[in-house]
Amino acid sequence: MNPEAGSAPYGDGQPRDGTHLDARCVWIVDGGPNAPRRHPPGEPTCVIAVDRGLHHALRLGLRPHVVVGDFDSVDPRVLQRTRDQWPDVLVRRHHRDKAHSDLDMALSFAWGLDPAEVALIAGGGGRLDHLLTSMTMLARPRYAVLPLTAYVDANVVRAATAGMRMELPVGDGNLMTLLAVGGTAHLHTSGLRWNLTPETPLHCATSLGLSNEFTDQSAGILVESGTVLAIQTHGESLP
Repeated sequence: MNPEAGSAPYGDGQPRDGTHLDARCVWIVDGGPNAPRRHPPGEPTCVIAVDRGLHHALRLGLRPHVVVGDFDSVDPRVLQRTRDQWPDVLVRRHHRDKAHSDLDMALSFAWGLDPAEVALIAGGGGRLDHLLTSMTMLARPRYAVLPLTAYVDANVVRAATAGMRMELPVGDGNLMTLLAVGGTAHLHTSGLRWNLTPETPLHCATSLGLSNEFTDQSAGILVESGTVLAIQTHGESLP
């Protein structure tokens, strides 16, 4: 990424503000190499496709409302057919020498809609640096406060920052990993085999929060300070 590069889209006559979009339930379909394996129940009111995510969205039978990216991985014929079928689709084409990733710009766009609910769906896999950047980006302050749940391959990921409380259902995964991002976090947890309290801080880059187990139908997390990622996955119970 070029930190000096602008990220203004090319002018193509498309509307830019997104004021016509219904932001009650926004789905962001990531453009990774693998198609998403799971997504939330219900139907989205707004679908944001991230570059090659347009292909994934169409295969899932979703109607794209916004397409974001530098379009280095989307088939231009598919993009054109999409514009022909839905002339009101908002296309935000960014320069390749941009300072931020396609997903970052899609999250920023969704943030600007003031959504009531956001789901990021992604197939996972691909480059490790892309995956790590995408997941830790969810913990950025402006994104951590979003009502956002990420469905990444078979995992469910949520972020929370100071003052936030989450109730996480065991149905999203019976194993829980908590990661502090950007510094030490202090939190209360409940419904887990090994619960944390502020007296046991969760430091950044520690394995303390790895592979905890649910003991109830849901787990509660209250973040007193810092920012955490809560990652749920399905696995065998620990001995």
